[in-house]
Amino acid sequence: MDDSAVAGRLNREFHELIGALDAISALKEELELRLDEARDDCVREVLDNVIALVGAHIIEYQHRRSEQSNELGLENLNESEM
Repeated sequence: MDDSAVAGRLNREFHELIGALDAISALKEELELRLDEARDDCVREVLDNVIALVGAHIIEYQHRRSEQSNELGLENLNESEM
């Protein structure tokens, strides 16, 4: 694979990662709203566990995004510019 193909692949993966991070963050927000509305302790416990799992995935995606932004030379951009 030539350099331009590698750069194109990295750029595509970076933007896919940003989209995935946005989607999973929206999911976490929705789950947190459901948690606030839940009346049953069992439901609250399940939602709390799922929220914790989704939160762990968000941290991993943010780490990957940071690594890829460094690879692409975007390390000086803040989150609003990504």
